[in-house]
Amino acid sequence: MKSFYLPDAISYFAVNGVGYLITADEGDTRAYSGFNEEGRIANLNLDPTVFPNAATLKQNTNLGRLIVTKSIGDTDNDGDFDALYAIGGRGFSIFSASSGQRIYETGKSLEEEVIKAGKYDDGRSDDKGIEAEGVTVGMVNGKPIAFIALERADAVAIYDVSNPAAPQFLQIVPTGDAPEGILFVSPKDSPNGRSLLIVSCEGDGTVKFYQPEKL
Repeated sequence: MKSFYLPDAISYFAVNGVGYLITADEGDTRAYSGFNEEGRIANLNLDPTVFPNAATLKQNTNLGRLIVTKSIGDTDNDGDFDALYAIGGRGFSIFSASSGQRIYETGKSLEEEVIKAGKYDDGRSDDKGIEAEGVTVGMVNGKPIAFIALERADAVAIYDVSNPAAPQFLQIVPTGDAPEGILFVSPKDSPNGRSLLIVSCEGDGTVKFYQPEKL
């Protein structure tokens, strides 16, 4: 099983003079009236040699409802799928800005934190999960802090990225419906001399302002 991460937003930050890129790996599909690449695994014809357990995989209690792209995967052009590509990474990644090498990826850990916080929309499990939509990094109390807008969880996930190869989860902050844009304002640019996090929400049209306890 593979996936196209297709980040929706990218932000640059530096630690000790070394540059990094952090990506919100939302994923997106081409689903238009004239072309729709989406398909559920349950409805696909899977190669029996590659997927001898196809009947089991296609059950809704397993991978049947998972949405994948139909635009790629039939590697031998015989009409069935030899590989499956889902959409999105369900979290965020961090890359070395100089080499482009991925040094961190959340895997399932961010969705697990959202579940713990009671913010997970299980109706999105078949598609792109929490949909990490936007990302920004700002200095808070001398540390680089990443803020990741989670469109389907209606929340922002906050991480300490002082060690880019091993970010530390801090908290989940509820927002309005479907946070889309996210902006960090440093103290020197803030009207009250304290840092601000500004989140615009696509679903309910709200803009919310947040402020850390210090700076």
